Amino acid sequence: MKRREYFYPAVTFLVFVILFSSIFFLVEKKITEENQERHLYIASSQANLMKNSVDTAIARVYTFSALIRDNSGSTDFFDKEGKIIYNEIILDSGIPLKNVAIAPNGVVEKVYPQIGNEQLIGFDFMDISKAGNEAAIEAYKRGDVVITNPFDLVQGGLGMAGRLPVFLEKNGTETFWGLVTVTMDFDQMIESFHFENLTDQYINYRLWYEGEEGEQVTLAKSVKEPENAVSFDFPIQNLNWHLDVAPRNGWQNHFQIAAVMLIILAVSLMLALLLMDKIRIRHVNEQLEQLAHLDGLTNCYSRHYVNTILLNRNTGCWNDPRARYSLAIVDIDCFKNINDTYGHEIGDRAILAVAQVLRDHSRQMNGDCVIRHGGDEFIILWNDVSRERFLAKLQEIVDSVREISFSEYPGMKLTISVGGVAYEKEDPITYYEMCGKADKKLYQAKENGRDQFVV
Repeated sequence: MKRREYFYPAVTFLVFVILFSSIFFLVEKKITEENQERHLYIASSQANLMKNSVDTAIARVYTFSALIRDNSGSTDFFDKEGKIIYNEIILDSGIPLKNVAIAPNGVVEKVYPQIGNEQLIGFDFMDISKAGNEAAIEAYKRGDVVITNPFDLVQGGLGMAGRLPVFLEKNGTETFWGLVTVTMDFDQMIESFHFENLTDQYINYRLWYEGEEGEQVTLAKSVKEPENAVSFDFPIQNLNWHLDVAPRNGWQNHFQIAAVMLIILAVSLMLALLLMDKIRIRHVNEQLEQLAHLDGLTNCYSRHYVNTILLNRNTGCWNDPRARYSLAIVDIDCFKNINDTYGHEIGDRAILAVAQVLRDHSRQMNGDCVIRHGGDEFIILWNDVSRERFLAKLQEIVDSVREISFSEYPGMKLTISVGGVAYEKEDPITYYEMCGKADKKLYQAKENGRDQFVV
């Protein structure tokens, strides 16, 4: 006997621990996934800032290309336009520049600003042995702009450049004229991306790309690199960069998890002891008996309640001979479309909202009841109402359902079709006969265009 006294509380305790722990970790997993999605969104916003800035800067090389064509290959315009375009790039993109340059036949002829870039004059972009020139060769082959990854500049410092080949039409064919380039100060460019915004949000980050040997080349990172990071990949012209982000303190709060587990243990133990109490068992049995008569989703009465409590199964007549029920069948219009468009969770909310309207128009103390007859179909029984009142109540219900709205889904509208049978003292009929007649009226309501009742 002693073993049984300890066995049942122990089993109950373990069951609750497993149940609550499973629920908690499922919730924790969901929260983590949502947190990861939020961080990916933050990373995408940061990536778009970088991409837009670089694209804006690089786009101005096309201005140089157009000027060269307009001047038939002459570079005289550069002395006047070079400074203007240089300043416009900085203003529009927010990225500090090293220089802008034009290079007939790939050899730099003019550069702005000249101060600090003197060593660039005469530099041959088509010399494959020089750093950063792979992009120039590739741009020539592709006939389109190519952006370099960061490289060491001949004039000193680290740069990142866009190279655009220029072709002039000569004797009906496109002939290579040379290159135009925009070179950005890489370190100051990184500063212009304001990664401190991520730091202020307690986010660790790392910006990187994959090198020629498959290694990860870091461009920028927080003091501490992100752990178990989510990564957002984004292209910038021919480049493919990656931004890894993660919360500074990790995706999960381990102290919070430990505290919740202690609470789960304490609650499970308490419930295990309570469940062994005879009063608790009797109470649970009473609840189970009541639940057998109720629909699990809407808390309306179930068909089981009708068949076992209200009706004589053999005759279909009311068990209460004093009952004077009028009956209406309610069906949510186009409910399948709601499920297909918004999902079953929203479909359940729609059913709950309609059920609440029906209950609000029923008087339980008078014997009225709302029955969930099927998925989106209800039966209303109103006891001892006049025909006029019956019609008025049906109109009120149709109007009330039409006013149901969901703020997060403003385009979703609910309507119902209703078929009704009013109580007739001279010609009493059974419940099943009333359902048959009401169902035909419901069909008429739908045929007439829905959002109405027919009695």
